[in-house]
Amino acid sequence: WLRVLYGVWNKSMIKILALSFCLMALPGCTNPTTFTPSAAQKAEIEYWERSLQNGDVLFRLGYGAVSEWINQRQKSNFKVSHAGIALQIRGKWMVIHSISGMLEAEDGVQISTLPQFILEAQPASVFTMRYAVSKQQRLAAAKAAFQYWKKGIRFDHQFNSNDPTKMYCSELIFYSYRSILPQLQPSHPDYDFQVLTDTSLGKMIGPSLPKK
Repeated sequence: WLRVLYGVWNKSMIKILALSFCLMALPGCTNPTTFTPSAAQKAEIEYWERSLQNGDVLFRLGYGAVSEWINQRQKSNFKVSHAGIALQIRGKWMVIHSISGMLEAEDGVQISTLPQFILEAQPASVFTMRYAVSKQQRLAAAKAAFQYWKKGIRFDHQFNSNDPTKMYCSELIFYSYRSILPQLQPSHPDYDFQVLTDTSLGKMIGPSLPKK
């Protein structure tokens, strides 16, 4: 989803842009642990703690111009700019996802707590896809994503879905589910979220579905 940015700006310009967002104190670039969640955010976190299952794919719409640019380019019917896979680790819900180091301190596949993932989302923008496979298969997909994290997979700035040595956010999901749900196939980054939210492959879950 940053492919056009790379065609227009060089890496240094993107770094300046990302830094500018942070200096403007946009929540998408701030550390969510540095402020207290609102009552609505606490309720949303509690909802997902009750509702999630291993392997659920979480979608969110982030803050800032980059997130909105991604949302506008995507051919999905929903407002979304980022996605990750849920996995419960030692009784705590975590989200495994891949982010560019040009937008975050860490580059590539990483693990965030559920509250961190939600607090970086716009209100009521988080929803999940639960694919129509067994719980064991969804857990296997989440564990596959965890293994990519253990391998230290970096972010795929070339957006080459044929090369699993580096992965952008939706590419991580495609590869994690590749052997379980072969219908999930990337075509073009602009269509990834449309493929991942195909309700013929599962059901959407959330207190609200943020349609465009």
